[in-house]
Amino acid sequence: MKCFLSLCGILIIIFFSHYSSAHSISVGKNFQYQQQLTIDYTLDTLSADMIVANTAHWQTVTEQTINLGIELRPLWIRISLENTEQTELPLILSIDNPLLDSVSVYHYHQQQRLLFQEIGDSLPLSNRQIKNESLLVQLTLPKASQTEVYLKIASNGGLRVPLSLWQPAEYLKYKSKFNLLYGLLVGFILALAITNVVLFAFSRKNYFAYAGILLTLLWLLLAYLYGFGYRYFHPNLPVLQQLTIPSLLLFATAMFMPMHRSICQPKSVMCAKIQYWLAVAMFCLACLIWLLATHIAIIVCLVMVPLVLIFYIFNGVVQFSQHNKQPCYAYLVALLAFFIAVIYLAIVVLSFFESQTASLSLIFFCFLICSLSLSYAVIKYFLLQRDAEVTEQQTALAQSKAQDILLQERLGIQEQARLDLEANIEERTFELQVTLRELEEKNRALEQLNMEDALTQTKNRRYFDKKLLMDIRRSRREQTPLSIIMLDIDNFKAINDNYGHLTGDQAIRAAADIIKQHLKRPLDEVARYGGEEFVMLMPNTPLAGALEIAETIRQAIENADIIVAGTTIKFTASIGIYSAIAEDINNPSLFTDCADKALYHAKQSGRNRVVSFPLSD
Repeated sequence: MKCFLSLCGILIIIFFSHYSSAHSISVGKNFQYQQQLTIDYTLDTLSADMIVANTAHWQTVTEQTINLGIELRPLWIRISLENTEQTELPLILSIDNPLLDSVSVYHYHQQQRLLFQEIGDSLPLSNRQIKNESLLVQLTLPKASQTEVYLKIASNGGLRVPLSLWQPAEYLKYKSKFNLLYGLLVGFILALAITNVVLFAFSRKNYFAYAGILLTLLWLLLAYLYGFGYRYFHPNLPVLQQLTIPSLLLFATAMFMPMHRSICQPKSVMCAKIQYWLAVAMFCLACLIWLLATHIAIIVCLVMVPLVLIFYIFNGVVQFSQHNKQPCYAYLVALLAFFIAVIYLAIVVLSFFESQTASLSLIFFCFLICSLSLSYAVIKYFLLQRDAEVTEQQTALAQSKAQDILLQERLGIQEQARLDLEANIEERTFELQVTLRELEEKNRALEQLNMEDALTQTKNRRYFDKKLLMDIRRSRREQTPLSIIMLDIDNFKAINDNYGHLTGDQAIRAAADIIKQHLKRPLDEVARYGGEEFVMLMPNTPLAGALEIAETIRQAIENADIIVAGTTIKFTASIGIYSAIAEDINNPSLFTDCADKALYHAKQSGRNRVVSFPLSD
């Protein structure tokens, strides 16, 4: 009796094992990632409530990628997650096939729904919780709990569901490295395409344009296969995603025809016509495929493209050109690499046999080999054509060699005449350069004279106007005060009338020398403003500093004795000052006008004094 009961228990366990929960995936604080998950799946027609009620017939897959090929029935997947920590844990569930049409995600804890989300390439990008080219689901596991994640997946383009579970920081590291490598390789293919287009623009050789278009199609295929096309080109038009890859495959297959004609140069007219009409058929099929159901269009594409490529390869081997041996080899390698990529894609999509890989790295590698081989083929073919043209030119040169010999003597005479002419030109050029150098030196000396006052050896009015504008701009830019001091010799007309103009000139020179002695900074400048009047520019000098210097100069002039022809002459000077931070660089006369008003006030107030503007009452 005990044996009978034990046997019944075993049978019950075996029978209900299909309905038991999936093996739990334990997640703790040290969890980083797991790329092969133990999951349960079923193809039964169920609803979300039936799934939660555990009435489905589940099949367990241990660390394998589910690949059911073209399967129109929805696939249900169950993943059991156990949080061993006493805190909530964030996780990212990555569905590493961005070409799935629709993925409905349910996250339950004790039959209470924690999350519901619908994503897929048939839905707008805005539906995605994480705006990424991959299908990502952000999960939050309650503390010390066991939850279930149910995925309802439907796709007309092949039901391949590679799953991986990530800690968010680890996924960010992985995705950053992957995107860097992907960007480098895809950018390299795009750079090859652009290079071929540029070479076509310069050489006007059609095969460069064909190669550029074909490489661009390969680049677009990689972008759409990895989900970047959907993300960046038309995130809000998912309808374009469904049949873009089959259309690009058909267009790329058709573009091999003009490449074949350009490089292999087939001699059989019949094969060339067949290849031409096959290419036309591929172009037409790429346009008409949008009228078919998605799964039918994909099957037609994955069957027709390999057959056409087999004919291309066979025709390329039969019509192999010994004259263009290396370009033909490279072209056949490119064609074979593209064929392998298409065959592998058909195997993955149609699930001809079990494939455990979750990536499309072989397709990436084949496309890279195809791009390199195509670029090498067209460049090598161009070099061979150029060498052939050079050979023809050398032949033509050899035929005209006899005429060249007759012309050698005449050319020798012309060459000697040319050398003599060049020698004369060089001599005249050297003389001209010497003359120009002397002229420049004289111009510089003349310019220096134009900037200086001949009597006082100070700067003249012309230089002052330029320097004033420069200092006003510096004052406004640096927000520093600019001070202008205007000085006028008192009763200068009386000096001229009593002692003569030569004595007056001596007084002006004495005043200029005194002013120069008291200006110590390199940026301070004094200029003769006119007659017996001088003006001083003092950048970065506040009013107090300008008043101090002006008063020192006034006292020095008052105490100075000028001896002319045994006669001692004393004179004084009136000084006007204006100091401010420049605001309007278009009105430099503001500073001189204000300083002149202060000078006028000093004259009117009795001379021999320093007055600043604005005037004090």
